[in-house]
Amino acid sequence: MDITVKITKENKDGSADAIVRFDKQGLETLVQWGLISMLKKGLNEYATADQIASRTSSTNTSRRKPTIKSAVKKTSKKKVIKK
Repeated sequence: MDITVKITKENKDGSADAIVRFDKQGLETLVQWGLISMLKKGLNEYATADQIASRTSSTNTSRRKPTIKSAVKKTSKKKVIKK
């Protein structure tokens, strides 16, 4: 796996312009970690929205559970075979 980041310009605001190069395995890794990051962010937003709804509605006592938890438990038992 090869992932290379070359900073071409540093900006005054702390950001930078960069060139990112990667091979096929590097691309797969970046996509996987990006997807994981987006799922975590989505779960955090769901939990926050659920907490807000339960605070504002005192009559609504039932809480909807995210379906992703059961899917994660099922898939975590599978073995991952790397090439």
